[in-house]
Amino acid sequence: MTKNINDVIDFANHKVEVEHGTVPQEKVVKGIASDENTKITMQTYNHYTDPTERFFAGIWQSSIGAKNVSYTEEEVCVILEGCVRLTDLNGNAKEFSAGSTFVLPAGFKGTWETLEPVKKIYVIWEPK
Repeated sequence: MTKNINDVIDFANHKVEVEHGTVPQEKVVKGIASDENTKITMQTYNHYTDPTERFFAGIWQSSIGAKNVSYTEEEVCVILEGCVRLTDLNGNAKEFSAGSTFVLPAGFKGTWETLEPVKKIYVIWEPK
C-alpha cells in the first residue's frame, strides 16, 4: 500500500493523549538519586504504533530518580533535555545528555538513572 504525505507523522503537529505513570516502587533503586519516598513520574507521548504493535515512536519525559531496567525491546534514544546515566550489571556506566543519541539493545540489564529531568525521543522495536 502506497502512503502519501498525509501519512507522515510530524511530532510537533501530531496531537496525542499523554500517558502519565510512575515507576513501580520495586524497580526504584534506593540511595541512587532516590529515597524511600521517591516517586519517579513519567509522561509518554506515543506518536506512532505500527499495525503489528511491535514498533513505536514518541517522546518520553521523566523526573529525577533511578530504576532497575531489563530491556526486551530494541530502543533508539535521542536525549533532548536533561541527563541520564546507564549502568550495567558489572558496574560499567555511561552518561548521556542533551544531543546524545544511543541504542539500548534487547538484553541490556542494569540501572537507568535520571540525573536531571529528561526528555527524549524514543523509537522502539519489540520482538515477538
